[in-house]
Amino acid sequence: MYIDNLAERLNKLSISVEKFEEKTSSHPKFLLDHVEKCDEARMNLKDKVKIEIGPITEKMHKMNEASLNMPKFSTQFSHIRSAVKPKDEIKNPFIKYLSHQDNNNQVLMKKVPQLKEWPAFIGDG
Repeated sequence: MYIDNLAERLNKLSISVEKFEEKTSSHPKFLLDHVEKCDEARMNLKDKVKIEIGPITEKMHKMNEASLNMPKFSTQFSHIRSAVKPKDEIKNPFIKYLSHQDNNNQVLMKKVPQLKEWPAFIGDG
């Protein structure tokens, strides 16, 4: 009896092992199919992104070229600037209100335009 019971258990165990092998034998193929589908989806997405971004990138390059080729406009005060002086040369603390700094931390002195004669005011004032 004990031997029959043991034989029956071994038989059930071998059947369950066979079923497990059948079920798991398809796993590598399933994983490979999944990886291939993911790769294909990734490539399709990459192509779609290139299609969408291409025109935007082209427009940005054109805008950059246009901004570099634009003429430089001068203002009515552009002739007022004098030579650039280093910060160390300026001793007067009140000068900072009459000057500003460029990108190299150098102070640009502004000359105040001199009037040749006082303007004449006409009217009630």
